[in-house]
Amino acid sequence: IFVSKDVPIGHTQIIDTYDLSFCLIFSMNTTFSHHNNLPFEILLIQNKNCTLYLHVIDLLYHKHISIYTIQQELIYENISIIIHLSINIIDINNNILEFENKHYHFIVQENILPGTFIGRVQVYNTQIFFNSNIFYILFGNDLIQLDNQIMFRIDKDTGDIFLFDYKLNYEIKQEYKIKVEAKGYYKDIETARWISVSSFADIIITVEDINNEKPQIIVTMPDENNMKIMSISEPQLNEGL
Repeated sequence: IFVSKDVPIGHTQIIDTYDLSFCLIFSMNTTFSHHNNLPFEILLIQNKNCTLYLHVIDLLYHKHISIYTIQQELIYENISIIIHLSINIIDINNNILEFENKHYHFIVQENILPGTFIGRVQVYNTQIFFNSNIFYILFGNDLIQLDNQIMFRIDKDTGDIFLFDYKLNYEIKQEYKIKVEAKGYYKDIETARWISVSSFADIIITVEDINNEKPQIIVTMPDENNMKIMSISEPQLNEGL
């Protein structure tokens, strides 16, 4: 996980969430690390679910350590579970919000149905300061067609892109160029104000022609009844359509 080096003492951050029964069975035991005097502790807390937290107990920027590798042991009677964690301490003022790629390219066949998944775009290190409050927005001239049909939609929480309510047609349009914005808010430590930040990326969606093979013409020699036989078969690509 990623934690800003500027977070205050008392800062908590979710590592993972489990079913409530997990907290009723397991209890925390020992944290193993080759680092001495860790500036945080790992807590397993029962709430609506069962949540594994990181809790900051000392100022991180005093340690001058960028990565902590730890093993957290969970115990239930004679059962022991070891959770391996890598805690990355970073400066949130550097590349505060960035897409994994600045340019995405997806290729789809023209016969996919509305609602079909096309691809995913994501920003990284969002758990540093946003607590999952990142949302994605599509925009661009190719997003809406002349008849006001919306071509694509994006899940605002996951970045998953889908064909919306318009069928693709290679003969009409072979490529769509759109943009995506990832937007979120983080809390400035000094002013305690929430600040909006955004990142942008380009998306190209290429449509593949499923009828790009010519029909195959098969001619046989005249048979004994002096009849010519000719058959035309579609390419295998179109079989079953």
